[in-house]
Amino acid sequence: MWFKNALLYRFTSPFEFSAEQLEDKLQEFKFTPCLKSEMSSIGWTKALHPKAHTLVHSVGQFHLVSLKKQEKVLPASVVKELLEEKLEEIEQAEGRKVKGKEKQNLKEELIHTLLPQAFSKSTFTRAAIFAESGWILVEAGSPGKAEEMLAYLRKCLGTLPVVPPETDGATMLTFDEWMKGNHPSDFTLGTEVELKDFAEDEGVLRCKNLSLDSEDLLNHLNNGKHVTKIAVDWQETLSCILCDDMAIKRIKFSDVVKEQNEDVTDEDKFARLDADFALMCGELDKFIARLAEVLEFTEVE
Repeated sequence: MWFKNALLYRFTSPFEFSAEQLEDKLQEFKFTPCLKSEMSSIGWTKALHPKAHTLVHSVGQFHLVSLKKQEKVLPASVVKELLEEKLEEIEQAEGRKVKGKEKQNLKEELIHTLLPQAFSKSTFTRAAIFAESGWILVEAGSPGKAEEMLAYLRKCLGTLPVVPPETDGATMLTFDEWMKGNHPSDFTLGTEVELKDFAEDEGVLRCKNLSLDSEDLLNHLNNGKHVTKIAVDWQETLSCILCDDMAIKRIKFSDVVKEQNEDVTDEDKFARLDADFALMCGELDKFIARLAEVLEFTEVE
């Protein structure tokens, strides 16, 4: 249940769908498995647990949704080998080489023939909507994955006015200052950083398990490199890697936070997942509000 990564997007206008309305919209695009002749299938699945009764799981202002994508696995090497065999047969039988569009058509026919025998691979992308706070957090490690989720959600809802947070390009400079020791008192620097030189060859330096105030690292800052990723701890609540594009990676909630749900036993899986979701969203809501303050997110007009 606990998100390990989060890409942030803020609503440019209020999210006006209730939990019931959101459920109705997603039900129209519910996941169905790939047909034998299909390469892929995409749709909404139960967000909290496979045995839940609804696609959307809501706790107050927080709504959890999960997008499932199923794709047929056809190794390119297999398709290539079979296609070459087919092309050789035609060449020997007809004394000519197959090229261009005809070759492409043969490849497509071959793939269509192989699809019913192919294995299926499923992936899931979750998102948490913070309706009152005006944020949506996509649990993804890359913008492409997040944009796929947002595009499908937009298709289902008819509208989804969201944009990534903007900091007027000053995030790296802020991280530079943090590394020099000028960070807010409620943030503690970890032992991991990525520095990038944007001049000439754009060299990248990645360091782990090092004190970030070491003289060697600070020399890199003084010589023109900038911090693009930095490990932080926040108020004994969570630790993560903050990125200059405002991706939050490798989120780890502290034992102090998780212990708040110790009275909810694992025997009742739904109750535990519900409690963990509510706790996670509550802490992330406060953390994002603090990030918006210290990184000076640009106001949405």
